[in-house]
Amino acid sequence: MRSSRIALITGSSRGIGRATAIELARSGTNIWVHYLNNEAGAEETAHLVRKVGAQAWIVKAHIKHPSEIEAMFEKIRGESGYLDILVNNAASGKFSPVTMLNKKGWEWCMDINARAALLATQAAVPLMEGRTVARVVNITSLGSQRVIADYAAIGASKAALESLSRYLAVELAPLGITVNTVAGGLVDTDAIRNFPQREAMLENARSRIPKGRLGTPEDIARVVSFLCSKDASWICGQTIVADGGYSLLQ
Repeated sequence: MRSSRIALITGSSRGIGRATAIELARSGTNIWVHYLNNEAGAEETAHLVRKVGAQAWIVKAHIKHPSEIEAMFEKIRGESGYLDILVNNAASGKFSPVTMLNKKGWEWCMDINARAALLATQAAVPLMEGRTVARVVNITSLGSQRVIADYAAIGASKAALESLSRYLAVELAPLGITVNTVAGGLVDTDAIRNFPQREAMLENARSRIPKGRLGTPEDIARVVSFLCSKDASWICGQTIVADGGYSLLQ
């Protein structure tokens, strides 16, 4: 018998979000696929979720705008009635040296990468209370702790999200909702095409990662899936680093 669990994964039309949707679907979880511009990608994710035997629905929202986050959760409430899992994966960024970072770029990163996760979690709580296994998993990156060229605004927003996760974990644990974070290393997705000096960065990473390869979306998705399982019930407010050992080296 399939599970009745339902998950919302933001930014799941591609990359880590899509891999997470498929991984959770394999465990019997039904999926809300969120997207902004890539409707075809969202439909493809939904197709892949259904292919492994789970149900899938798609929802469009620009998570920079609080009103659209609210509308997204109203849609979920109206059609599903509850939620078991929220994965705050959607992210965006402006690459710039710190000294040239402008107000617009800073606010863009903070609004999408940190504030949106807060608002989504706040909206999810009423739908999660009383569920047997309720989970919030936030996706960050090593740039929250380590300096990456031109990554200041993104890194700061990811650090804010990790701090927020700890506060949420403490406040939501008595409600039966467990909050954790997954910080991925360099993962081979479309998003890294936007990095300055991309090829040099990739070559350096390949030579330094002890596991000998870049990460894949599936590497991160498997960690998220574990944190959403009953087996992870005693892990609370933690940031799990999945980077092939990269951060162990200076």
